[in-house]
Amino acid sequence: MEHPKCGLIERWKSFDKSLLPVDDLDLSILCALRENARITNLELSKKLGVSEATVRRRIKMLEDKGIIKGYSALINCYAVENSIKAFIYLKVDKRYIDKIAVELRDENRLITLYRILGDYDLLCECLFLNMRELQEFEDKKLKRNEILSTVTHVVSKAYKACEWIGI
Repeated sequence: MEHPKCGLIERWKSFDKSLLPVDDLDLSILCALRENARITNLELSKKLGVSEATVRRRIKMLEDKGIIKGYSALINCYAVENSIKAFIYLKVDKRYIDKIAVELRDENRLITLYRILGDYDLLCECLFLNMRELQEFEDKKLKRNEILSTVTHVVSKAYKACEWIGI
């Protein structure tokens, strides 16, 4: 069986396979789909040396288990909008963390929003068109009494970029 080049295989190769909800074939299918979600079951079966029915059955099982959550196109946002990527750390009055998170999560410039441990409470990963837009976001959305302090880091170079957004 040919294993497609995939970070999942490297990531999980040292794990006790009996602890994972997938086997080597499932892993190869997942890797192939990450590389090209439009690959047909027939092409995938030939690539992996198994029957098309096996591929179809395994993909359905991975979907049913919630391991495959969906299929999407990888879009290089930088190629479209020449974005600025920023990580914004928020220290929030503990009574308002969930309220602030709910208000921020639908902002169209936020890619991810995490509750974190440490000196700060929330981490926003954002894409902005320019520095002015970043400043406006901070001034309009983050200057409030419930947010005690913020720290913003702007990405100047990616050594390993997010494959989903190309930055």
